Amino acid sequence: MTTTDSVGAANKLRRGHLSLSDVIAQSVSVIAPAMSGGFLTYLAATKAGGATPLAYVLAAIGALFLGRVVSEFSKSMSSAGSLYTYVANGWNNTAGFVLGWVYTIALTILGAAVLAGFGFFMSSFIQAVTKSDTFIPWWIFFLLSLVFVAFMSLFNIRISTRAQLVLAGLSVAVMVVAAIIAIKDGGPNQKSVDLAAFWPSSAGVPWSGIGLGFAFGILSFTGFEAGAVLAEETSEPKRNIPKAIVGSVLVSAVFYILVTYATSIGFGVKEAAVEWPTSASGLSFVMKPGSAIANLVLLAVAVSSLICGLGISTVTSRFLFAMGRENVLPAALGKTNAKWKTPWNAIFVYIILSVVLIFGLLAITSEGTQIALGGGMMADGSAPNVPGSVRGGLFAFAEWATLATPMVMFCYLLLGISAIMKGSREKLNALRTSGILAALVGFVAVIGSLYYSFVEAAPGSGILFAVKIIPWVCLAILVVGLLIAGYLKSKKPAAWADMGAVFDEEML
Repeated sequence: MTTTDSVGAANKLRRGHLSLSDVIAQSVSVIAPAMSGGFLTYLAATKAGGATPLAYVLAAIGALFLGRVVSEFSKSMSSAGSLYTYVANGWNNTAGFVLGWVYTIALTILGAAVLAGFGFFMSSFIQAVTKSDTFIPWWIFFLLSLVFVAFMSLFNIRISTRAQLVLAGLSVAVMVVAAIIAIKDGGPNQKSVDLAAFWPSSAGVPWSGIGLGFAFGILSFTGFEAGAVLAEETSEPKRNIPKAIVGSVLVSAVFYILVTYATSIGFGVKEAAVEWPTSASGLSFVMKPGSAIANLVLLAVAVSSLICGLGISTVTSRFLFAMGRENVLPAALGKTNAKWKTPWNAIFVYIILSVVLIFGLLAITSEGTQIALGGGMMADGSAPNVPGSVRGGLFAFAEWATLATPMVMFCYLLLGISAIMKGSREKLNALRTSGILAALVGFVAVIGSLYYSFVEAAPGSGILFAVKIIPWVCLAILVVGLLIAGYLKSKKPAAWADMGAVFDEEML
């Protein structure tokens, strides 16, 4: 083990620069509750219907199992590598490298996706407000978002986290107000209180639908672990990181349950099984597309997407930094800026890859596929088709997010197994039990996130090649990671032996 204090100055982040609120902001911004609550909860609703709030109650419990594992690891290891370091020490180096490899690729893809989504949401918001037939091309907002991410990431990290805290708070506040209004107004039956939303048979959906809704609900909590990458930059990390991890899950859980309940009520609990899956915008649609509050919801979703991309930049750059510092990735990635103590090289790599991923995907994808995945809906649910000027942003968001999700869920599975291994080896019964539950959650989430790559979304609808290929792309990324791990083990034995070794073990 090498303490973070013993690495060279060029390889160190700014120690003790952040507080508990900064870490919470980082986790919540990557969870992006406003974006997920306003746009992604429909994935769970496609199977759970009006009982989607119940699916989110169960998903919150599952996320807490995962959060407990991250919290327990963070109490003994403070590292910018977070999950990578935990798994390398909890299980073995091969598992640690594979997690670092898969997780970094997944989050780079996901970060590019949500910023493309920001471009789409902003274009749609401006069109909705101005009521113009002309859309501002999404890619203009996408490129502007990358400039924003670069400015906020390269210099003082505290400026970034404070901005995330304010913007996340405002976007969530808008969604909460909209949810309260939706509940007050009631749905088709004018009901504000309907406990059928928490019982499948009363909502007219099977328990199997709740199970799939649970898997998709877990996706909405992705990013709760993001605050752990700030451990080397946070004061009292052994206390603040666990608090931030569990706290972000609890706050997001209350928010998701409120928003999904409001949306279910808005559609009507029994009607939601049919109506909700037709509108990915969910709550915005319930608030009557084009209304002032619906437009504010759309803006909140856009802002949430932007800060999610910023938060993912922080996570990805810290992972690249940690793995570069230990020479299992190019050493240049493990350097920090002399003045700002931020991983400039890693941040620039993330930004460049975001541009390549988005425009590269569009260059190799036919217009027909883009229309099929990104042309059947507007962000506010009001129009049957998306103009070409904004369709690409929605398609890139949908396709890359769909690819990244099972990869992140796989990393959660590895994390759970690592907790089982460490708990069994060191006779830590609480960690072992949490690991078993976390591994089970990760396994179910992997299956759920790949479900529509094998099963038609609707009978006779078929499965697009762009969706069908996702499991095989994920498998290819995993195999490449294993091959690189084998190469490192045989060709760079010193780096391999020290993998996951840089962390601060002392209690602060």
